[in-house]
Amino acid sequence: MSLPSFSLEGKVSIITGARRGIGAALAVAFAEAGSDVAICDVVVDDGLIAAVAKDIQKFGRRALVVKTDVTSESDVENLVKKVVDEFGRVDILVNNAGIAPLNKTFDVTVEEWDRVIDTNLKSVFLLSKAVAKVMVKQKSGKIINMGSIYGMMATNVSIHYCAAKAGIAQMTKAFALEWARSNINVNCIVPGQFATELTRRQQDEEAHRKFLEFKIPFKRFGQPEELVGPALLLASQASDYMTGAIVVVDGGYSIW
Repeated sequence: MSLPSFSLEGKVSIITGARRGIGAALAVAFAEAGSDVAICDVVVDDGLIAAVAKDIQKFGRRALVVKTDVTSESDVENLVKKVVDEFGRVDILVNNAGIAPLNKTFDVTVEEWDRVIDTNLKSVFLLSKAVAKVMVKQKSGKIINMGSIYGMMATNVSIHYCAAKAGIAQMTKAFALEWARSNINVNCIVPGQFATELTRRQQDEEAHRKFLEFKIPFKRFGQPEELVGPALLLASQASDYMTGAIVVVDGGYSIW
Protein backbone atom coordinates (compact mmCIF):
# COMPACT_ATOMS: atom_id res chain seq x y z
CA MET A 1 0.00 0.00 0.00
CA SER A 2 1.45 3.36 -1.04
CA LEU A 3 1.30 6.48 1.11
CA PRO A 4 -1.46 8.96 0.18
CA SER A 5 -0.42 12.02 -1.79
CA PHE A 6 -0.43 15.42 -0.11
CA SER A 7 0.77 17.11 -3.29
CA LEU A 8 -1.30 19.88 -4.89
CA GLU A 9 0.70 19.78 -8.12
CA GLY A 10 -1.34 21.13 -11.03
CA LYS A 11 -4.21 22.28 -8.81
CA VAL A 12 -5.88 25.69 -8.67
CA SER A 13 -6.91 27.15 -5.32
CA ILE A 14 -9.01 30.11 -4.21
CA ILE A 15 -8.36 31.44 -0.72
CA THR A 16 -10.44 34.27 0.72
CA GLY A 17 -9.16 36.64 3.38
CA ALA A 18 -5.64 35.91 2.15
CA ARG A 19 -4.08 39.29 2.88
CA ARG A 20 -2.56 38.20 6.20
CA GLY A 21 -2.83 35.69 9.03
CA ILE A 22 -4.23 32.23 8.37
CA GLY A 23 -5.27 32.97 4.78
CA ALA A 24 -1.80 34.19 3.83
CA ALA A 25 -0.10 31.21 5.51
CA LEU A 26 -2.33 28.75 3.63
CA ALA A 27 -1.87 30.53 0.30
CA VAL A 28 1.91 30.28 0.48
CA ALA A 29 1.82 26.68 1.75
CA PHE A 30 -0.52 25.59 -1.04
CA ALA A 31 1.85 27.14 -3.56
CA GLU A 32 4.76 25.26 -1.99
CA ALA A 33 2.68 22.08 -2.37
CA GLY A 34 2.25 22.80 -6.10
CA SER A 35 -0.95 24.81 -6.51
CA ASP A 36 -1.56 28.00 -8.43
CA VAL A 37 -3.42 30.30 -6.06
CA ALA A 38 -6.04 33.01 -6.43
CA ILE A 39 -5.94 35.23 -3.35
CA CYS A 40 -8.66 37.72 -2.56
CA ASP A 41 -9.49 40.30 0.06
CA VAL A 42 -11.61 43.42 0.30
CA VAL A 43 -8.36 45.40 0.74
CA VAL A 44 -5.66 44.91 -1.90
CA ASP A 45 -3.83 48.24 -2.02
CA ASP A 46 -1.82 48.27 1.22
CA GLY A 47 1.01 46.04 -0.01
CA LEU A 48 0.17 43.04 2.16
CA ILE A 49 -1.59 40.87 -0.40
CA ALA A 50 1.01 41.83 -3.02
CA ALA A 51 3.67 40.43 -0.69
CA VAL A 52 1.69 37.18 -0.39
CA ALA A 53 1.53 36.98 -4.19
CA LYS A 54 5.32 37.37 -4.38
CA ASP A 55 5.79 34.58 -1.85
CA ILE A 56 3.56 32.33 -3.96
CA GLN A 57 5.60 33.11 -7.06
CA LYS A 58 8.84 32.19 -5.28
CA PHE A 59 7.68 28.57 -5.56
CA GLY A 60 7.19 28.89 -9.31
CA ARG A 61 3.41 29.03 -9.03
CA ARG A 62 1.05 31.61 -10.47
CA ALA A 63 -0.71 34.07 -8.18
CA LEU A 64 -3.88 35.97 -9.05
CA VAL A 65 -4.97 38.85 -6.81
CA VAL A 66 -8.66 39.77 -7.00
CA LYS A 67 -10.27 42.48 -4.89
CA THR A 68 -13.43 40.86 -3.56
CA ASP A 69 -16.19 41.80 -1.15
CA VAL A 70 -17.19 38.28 -0.12
CA THR A 71 -20.62 39.51 1.00
CA SER A 72 -21.43 40.63 -2.56
CA GLU A 73 -22.82 38.04 -4.98
CA SER A 74 -21.61 40.01 -8.00
CA ASP A 75 -18.08 40.31 -6.55
CA VAL A 76 -18.01 36.59 -5.81
CA GLU A 77 -19.16 35.69 -9.30
CA ASN A 78 -16.56 38.05 -10.75
CA LEU A 79 -13.86 36.34 -8.68
CA VAL A 80 -14.79 32.87 -9.88
CA LYS A 81 -15.03 34.03 -13.50
CA LYS A 82 -11.57 35.61 -13.33
CA VAL A 83 -10.06 32.47 -11.84
CA VAL A 84 -11.62 30.21 -14.47
CA ASP A 85 -10.59 32.60 -17.26
CA GLU A 86 -7.02 32.68 -15.93
CA PHE A 87 -6.51 29.05 -14.88
CA GLY A 88 -9.29 27.10 -16.59
CA ARG A 89 -10.58 25.38 -13.44
CA VAL A 90 -11.00 25.55 -9.66
CA ASP A 91 -9.89 22.56 -7.59
CA ILE A 92 -9.80 23.95 -4.06
CA LEU A 93 -11.74 26.66 -2.23
CA VAL A 94 -10.81 27.85 1.25
CA ASN A 95 -13.52 30.01 2.82
CA ASN A 96 -11.33 31.86 5.29
CA ALA A 97 -12.57 35.48 5.30
CA GLY A 98 -14.07 36.58 8.59
CA ILE A 99 -14.42 39.26 11.25
CA ALA A 100 -14.87 38.96 15.01
CA PRO A 101 -15.91 42.13 16.86
CA LEU A 102 -16.30 41.67 20.61
CA ASN A 103 -19.46 43.08 22.17
CA LYS A 104 -22.02 42.04 24.75
CA THR A 105 -25.41 41.24 23.22
CA PHE A 106 -27.10 44.45 24.42
CA ASP A 107 -24.38 46.45 22.65
CA VAL A 108 -24.64 44.61 19.33
CA THR A 109 -26.54 46.74 16.83
CA VAL A 110 -28.57 45.26 13.99
CA GLU A 111 -25.99 46.74 11.60
CA GLU A 112 -23.14 44.95 13.39
CA TRP A 113 -25.12 41.70 13.50
CA ASP A 114 -25.72 41.86 9.75
CA ARG A 115 -22.07 42.69 9.03
CA VAL A 116 -20.77 39.72 11.04
CA ILE A 117 -23.33 37.25 9.68
CA ASP A 118 -22.80 38.43 6.11
CA THR A 119 -18.99 38.37 6.29
CA ASN A 120 -18.64 35.08 8.16
CA LEU A 121 -21.66 33.01 7.05
CA LYS A 122 -23.29 34.46 3.95
CA SER A 123 -19.89 34.58 2.26
CA VAL A 124 -19.43 30.82 2.70
CA PHE A 125 -22.79 30.25 1.02
CA LEU A 126 -22.00 32.61 -1.88
CA LEU A 127 -18.46 31.34 -2.52
CA SER A 128 -19.32 27.66 -2.14
CA LYS A 129 -22.33 27.96 -4.44
CA ALA A 130 -20.38 29.80 -7.14
CA VAL A 131 -17.33 27.52 -7.01
CA ALA A 132 -19.37 24.32 -6.75
CA LYS A 133 -20.97 25.10 -10.10
CA VAL A 134 -17.50 24.81 -11.62
CA MET A 135 -16.58 21.75 -9.56
CA VAL A 136 -19.79 19.91 -10.50
CA LYS A 137 -18.83 20.24 -14.18
CA GLN A 138 -15.32 18.99 -13.36
CA LYS A 139 -16.73 16.14 -11.22
CA SER A 140 -14.15 16.98 -8.55
CA GLY A 141 -13.23 19.58 -5.96
CA LYS A 142 -12.32 20.32 -2.36
CA ILE A 143 -14.06 22.97 -0.26
CA ILE A 144 -12.59 23.86 3.12
CA ASN A 145 -14.60 26.11 5.43
CA MET A 146 -12.92 27.88 8.31
CA GLY A 147 -15.08 27.56 11.40
CA SER A 148 -14.23 28.26 15.04
CA ILE A 149 -14.41 26.60 18.42
CA TYR A 150 -16.98 29.28 19.18
CA GLY A 151 -19.30 27.54 16.76
CA MET A 152 -19.13 24.55 19.13
CA MET A 153 -18.65 26.24 22.48
CA ALA A 154 -19.61 29.81 23.36
CA THR A 155 -18.20 33.15 24.33
CA ASN A 156 -20.18 35.83 26.17
CA VAL A 157 -18.80 38.70 24.11
CA SER A 158 -19.63 37.77 20.49
CA ILE A 159 -23.11 36.29 19.99
CA HIS A 160 -23.08 37.00 16.24
CA TYR A 161 -19.69 35.32 15.74
CA CYS A 162 -20.87 32.21 17.64
CA ALA A 163 -24.03 32.02 15.53
CA ALA A 164 -22.15 32.45 12.25
CA LYS A 165 -19.50 29.84 13.02
CA ALA A 166 -22.10 27.32 14.20
CA GLY A 167 -23.90 27.91 10.92
CA ILE A 168 -20.72 27.21 8.96
CA ALA A 169 -20.36 23.79 10.60
CA GLN A 170 -23.92 22.82 9.70
CA MET A 171 -23.63 24.28 6.20
CA THR A 172 -20.52 22.18 5.68
CA LYS A 173 -22.48 19.02 6.38
CA ALA A 174 -25.39 20.04 4.13
CA PHE A 175 -23.05 20.90 1.23
CA ALA A 176 -21.19 17.61 1.75
CA LEU A 177 -24.41 15.63 1.40
CA GLU A 178 -25.59 17.54 -1.64
CA TRP A 179 -22.37 17.49 -3.65
CA ALA A 180 -20.86 14.09 -2.81
CA ARG A 181 -22.29 12.59 -6.00
CA SER A 182 -20.18 15.10 -7.94
CA ASN A 183 -17.02 13.96 -6.10
CA ILE A 184 -16.77 17.22 -4.14
CA ASN A 185 -15.42 17.00 -0.60
CA VAL A 186 -16.63 19.66 1.84
CA ASN A 187 -14.98 19.83 5.25
CA CYS A 188 -14.53 22.33 8.05
CA ILE A 189 -11.47 23.29 10.08
CA VAL A 190 -12.26 24.58 13.56
CA PRO A 191 -9.37 26.67 14.91
CA GLY A 192 -9.04 27.64 18.52
CA GLN A 193 -7.05 30.69 19.66
CA PHE A 194 -4.53 31.65 16.99
CA ALA A 195 -2.17 34.62 17.05
CA THR A 196 -3.67 36.75 14.26
CA GLU A 197 -5.14 40.23 13.92
CA LEU A 198 -8.55 38.66 14.53
CA THR A 199 -7.53 37.86 18.12
CA ARG A 200 -5.45 41.00 18.74
CA ARG A 201 -7.69 42.19 21.57
CA GLN A 202 -7.53 38.82 23.32
CA GLN A 203 -3.75 38.84 23.02
CA ASP A 204 -3.33 42.43 24.22
CA GLU A 205 -5.69 42.35 27.23
CA GLU A 206 -3.59 40.71 29.95
CA ALA A 207 -6.47 39.20 31.94
CA HIS A 208 -8.11 37.75 28.81
CA ARG A 209 -4.80 36.39 27.52
CA LYS A 210 -3.93 34.78 30.87
CA PHE A 211 -7.35 33.10 31.04
CA LEU A 212 -6.96 31.67 27.54
CA GLU A 213 -3.42 30.51 28.19
CA PHE A 214 -4.64 28.84 31.39
CA LYS A 215 -7.41 27.02 29.54
CA ILE A 216 -5.30 25.91 26.55
CA PRO A 217 -3.36 22.75 27.58
CA PHE A 218 -0.35 23.86 25.49
CA LYS A 219 -0.44 27.23 27.32
CA ARG A 220 -0.08 29.33 24.18
CA PHE A 221 -1.90 30.66 21.14
CA GLY A 222 -1.48 28.73 17.90
CA GLN A 223 0.47 30.14 14.97
CA PRO A 224 -1.15 30.38 11.50
CA GLU A 225 1.43 27.96 10.07
CA GLU A 226 0.13 25.29 12.46
CA LEU A 227 -3.06 25.09 10.38
CA VAL A 228 -1.15 24.22 7.21
CA GLY A 229 -1.05 20.46 7.94
CA PRO A 230 -4.80 20.03 8.47
CA ALA A 231 -5.58 22.27 5.49
CA LEU A 232 -3.19 20.40 3.23
CA LEU A 233 -4.80 17.12 4.27
CA LEU A 234 -8.27 18.40 3.35
CA ALA A 235 -7.07 19.98 0.08
CA SER A 236 -5.22 16.92 -1.20
CA GLN A 237 -5.96 13.36 -2.32
CA ALA A 238 -5.17 12.22 1.21
CA SER A 239 -8.72 13.23 2.24
CA ASP A 240 -10.63 11.75 -0.70
CA TYR A 241 -12.85 9.72 1.66
CA MET A 242 -13.47 12.60 4.09
CA THR A 243 -16.51 14.82 3.74
CA GLY A 244 -18.71 16.67 6.20
CA ALA A 245 -15.92 16.41 8.77
CA ILE A 246 -15.34 18.99 11.50
CA VAL A 247 -11.60 19.02 12.23
CA VAL A 248 -10.75 20.75 15.52
CA VAL A 249 -7.31 22.38 15.81
CA ASP A 250 -7.35 24.20 19.14
CA GLY A 251 -4.42 23.06 21.26
CA GLY A 252 -6.90 21.20 23.45
CA TYR A 253 -8.93 24.31 24.35
CA SER A 254 -12.28 22.56 23.91
CA ILE A 255 -11.37 19.44 25.90
CA TRP A 256 -12.69 20.98 29.10
